[in-house]
Amino acid sequence: MNTKELILQQFKACHNTNTWFVSLKTALEGLNYEQVSNKSENSTNTILEIVNHLYFYNQLELNRFKNLPDNSSVEDNNDTFNNVQETSWEILVEQLLKTMTHWENEIESCAEKNLEKSIDSLTYINLHNAYHIGQILHIRKSLGLWDENKGIHYTF
Repeated sequence: MNTKELILQQFKACHNTNTWFVSLKTALEGLNYEQVSNKSENSTNTILEIVNHLYFYNQLELNRFKNLPDNSSVEDNNDTFNNVQETSWEILVEQLLKTMTHWENEIESCAEKNLEKSIDSLTYINLHNAYHIGQILHIRKSLGLWDENKGIHYTF
């Protein structure tokens, strides 16, 4: 497996392919605004805030990868959680999943040598995504909003 295939596989696992962990798409299915706005006892952020944060950073890093101008002005990482835009939950999820699709398209069309220059950023955005997917699942479980049948039943 070459670098491009590996990175693409990681993006797909985070986006919509359940592997050793649940994908973002699966983690967000069936939730409504009221549910994603609830804070569990153990969490510091709501699912809505985490999804807003994921959208911000995936779009930011995608734009950087594509060498587009960086117009973001975030002084504090907490702002990416707390500054939830006036948009519906469904639209936010749609925007995030589209950004993930755009990532996959960019990786597929990128020359391998150009991919090598961005390997650290690509690896870290996927680690970042996987970390927050785990948080989303933890919050869903703590609020009683997770169907264990949707989980991964990995066998060795």
